[in-house]
Amino acid sequence: MADVYITVEWREQGTMGEDGRRLEWAGREISARDYPQKLACHNPNCENGGFEIGEKIAELLKSGKYFEQNSLVCSNAVHPDKSKRCLHTITYSVTCVFPHGRD
Repeated sequence: MADVYITVEWREQGTMGEDGRRLEWAGREISARDYPQKLACHNPNCENGGFEIGEKIAELLKSGKYFEQNSLVCSNAVHPDKSKRCLHTITYSVTCVFPHGRD
């Protein structure tokens, strides 16, 4: 596969703790070849959660498309212990850039 640059931009939203304070956090990552598999969850009460973005990027690359926008829930949203469920979400966009070779 030719070199590809992946830009991932996201905005995380959710509540923090029992006081119900609202969290909003934004991030951006640019990578060549090794794109992120998982984005961290910023809920301080979430243990080992995160947003599984790697499969979404792989599907985008296979499709031949260059852009996707969507949303994901934290992987702990389906935690077997209801008290540890995390309801943080992200909206994200992924852009793929395939640079042209120079002769």
